[in-house]
Amino acid sequence: MPYNRTPVKLSALLVPALLAGLASTTVAQPKGAAPAKAPKACGVTAIPLVVGNEWTYEPIPLPPERTLSDAQIRLTPPQPKKLVIKVTGIETKEDVTTVTLNEDHDGRVQTSTIRCTAGGGTFSMNQEAFWFAGEPGKSYGIELEDIERKGQTLALSGGKIVALEWHDDLKAKWKRVATGKAAPKFRKGTLEVIRHWVVLPEEKLEIRMGEMAGQQLKTLKLGLETTVKVTIDPPPADPLKAPPLLVNFFWMLDGTGPIQIMNSYGQQFLLTHFVSN
Repeated sequence: MPYNRTPVKLSALLVPALLAGLASTTVAQPKGAAPAKAPKACGVTAIPLVVGNEWTYEPIPLPPERTLSDAQIRLTPPQPKKLVIKVTGIETKEDVTTVTLNEDHDGRVQTSTIRCTAGGGTFSMNQEAFWFAGEPGKSYGIELEDIERKGQTLALSGGKIVALEWHDDLKAKWKRVATGKAAPKFRKGTLEVIRHWVVLPEEKLEIRMGEMAGQQLKTLKLGLETTVKVTIDPPPADPLKAPPLLVNFFWMLDGTGPIQIMNSYGQQFLLTHFVSN
């Protein structure tokens, strides 16, 4: 099976309460006063999760040193012209909050989830989420079973990113499934994704949204190093070639979330609109 340069989107790697009951609760406001801000799920401000909050991302050019060759570009999926992520639901059961996100990629809509606990002591994103690795779209033709997660997607304390490095590793069994009229060889195997997050020196970025448009603000820069190990059953005639270390970058602004993301597809996205409730 040839290696596809897609970094962490799982099918490409395998194929070549705090807010519970909030809606029913009202707080009287003095006449003419602005409505109170809704509390953020799990008290997290690194990515403020409130029903109705919405992030719009648009592609921007890569820096010259990250530009892909024509041969590499042919192995990568098309880049969406716009990505819109919206919080559509928040539910808390037994101190664990599940946040439901609606992700629209040029009209293709998928649902993803984030599970967290108070203060962000637990903060784990579904592997299909855009923010999981900064890669848009969902996996097709692959089904994961017996998924094991170790670590956190973001290491938080008091709702903020305070750690210098952490892991968010994933193990699973995978199998090929039919998609449409396609009839692939229905192989199966195992997948291990080792995800190492590292906090890098702060960087200033020009903001292009809302009242802050045109301002240069310091952002927290995160590097995500990913190593992938795959087995196939039955094994192929030629040994699998291990993918190289893959590196993606996130620029974070507390109180807003990721404002710029660069992935190993050769894609870069900038937050151009943010709706905060």
